[in-house]
This record gives sequence, C-alpha cells and structure tokens, in this order.
Amino acid sequence: MYPPKFGYVIPDSLNEALEFLEEHQDARPLAGGHSLIPMLKLRLIRPSYLVEIRRLQNLSYITKEGNVYKIGALTTHYQIMNSSIPLLSETASKIGDPQVRNMGTIGGSISHLDPSADYPAALIAMDAKVKITGRKGERVVDFKSFAKDMFSPDINPGELVTEIQVPLFEGYKFSYQKLERRAGDFAIVGVALLLKLSGDVVDDVRIGLTAVNNVAVRAKGAEEELLGKRLTDEVIEKASTRAMESANPASDLRGSAEYKKKMVKVLTKRAILNALKR
Repeated sequence: MYPPKFGYVIPDSLNEALEFLEEHQDARPLAGGHSLIPMLKLRLIRPSYLVEIRRLQNLSYITKEGNVYKIGALTTHYQIMNSSIPLLSETASKIGDPQVRNMGTIGGSISHLDPSADYPAALIAMDAKVKITGRKGERVVDFKSFAKDMFSPDINPGELVTEIQVPLFEGYKFSYQKLERRAGDFAIVGVALLLKLSGDVVDDVRIGLTAVNNVAVRAKGAEEELLGKRLTDEVIEKASTRAMESANPASDLRGSAEYKKKMVKVLTKRAILNALKR
C-alpha cells in the first residue's frame, strides 16, 4: 500500500525539531524509519508531517561516564552491536537483518515500543533510564515507567527521546535468547539475562522478558529461585519453570499462548546455560 500524503520537514537543529513538533502535535519524527514507514504504508497512522531527525548527528553517540553508558537516540543498532556493552550489544546483534541494523536506531525502536521488540527485554533487566527532551527542558525516567503500554511510551506531544542510559554490569555474565519464525523477524519470545556469581553462588540475577506481555517485564519468580543458590540442574529447572509465571502471552498466527509460555521456560534455561559458558 502507499502511505497517505504528508508534509516533510528537515530541521537544522534539535530545537527547531522540538519547536515544530510542539506546534504540529500530529507530526511524527523520522529517524531510521523501520518502525514508522510500515505503519504509514498500512495507514495505521496519518501524520500531517514527518520531521526528519536522522541528520541531527549530535544525537548519535555512545559514551561511558563512570559506571553508566550514555547512548544517543540516533545511535544505530549496528553501532550498539559493535560497542561491547554487556547484554545490550548482543541484543542489538539479533535485531532484524543487516539493513535494519544499519538504519534502525535505539531511540526510534523504544519510541515505537512494539511489544515484540528486542531491546525492551534487555533495558528492563538493566534498569535503563530514558532521557526525554522538550522545549520546556529535559526529564529522565526509568524505562519501566517509560513503557506505559504497547505502542504507548511516556512521550508528550512536542517531546523526543534523546538518550538512553544503561549501567555498566561489570563482572556479569549475560545472554539474550530469541525465538523467531524467520531470521530477522520480531521476537515470538525474547529472554535477556544478567547473572553475577560469587564463587558458584548467584549473587545477583536479572531476567527480562519481551513479546509475552503488553510491555517487557522482569521474571521476578525466576530471579527469586536463583538468588543465593548454587546453579544445580534442579535449581535451573525450577527457575526456568517459574519464569512462565511472568508471561501472559496472547495466541496469534505465530503460536498459541501455551506454546509461548513453554518457550519462555526453554529460553530462560538456555539463557542461563549460555551465560555460564562466558
């Protein structure tokens, strides 16, 4: 299908983009376009203008300040994949295909907030923060509160996501496991895991799930099952089983709800075993 007619604006600066978005509240920012363009073609949205922000190169960066990585919203998946950020780089490597990874941006992905996207599993596990900028100033919110509901991020009219902040999980083992029907598809189930051991005992563990709820969630039951214990086969099996408690998937063409819940268990176990190999 062809998209509806719209105006096209290329601002010279972030302030100019914010000013236009505030004055035209049905306008949409355009970065990589891999989320927005399909919705336009399906005519799910009909913005009056597209505001091209991908030329604002001051929003494309990865810096490390103390124990925090700061990632500009226009940083591509390819750049994140090659940045060696624990867990997040591995997650980026499993997004789409090379073309998507070269053009798609982390800011565009989380602003779209597709419930089957890959990043949310990692970001919820990492306690990431999101910086949102408007003409009245900046605010920083936890990713957990930013993701209000599917396709419903905490972004007011006239605001843009400008930065994502993730802590440095030094000394952690990690893994992102994804079930997809074809290479490059959105996740049917995605499990992100961070694991810190003290000797052979679990000192800290964080498990994020995507595609099995309206928004990404932590698998708290599974985390409780692992914390403070040695990773025996029995403990891993119990924790993987309890991960299903945090999944509430819907049946669709990609699989039944029962199948997806069982795959949460399979992928959680696989994530733990894969992380232990690092």
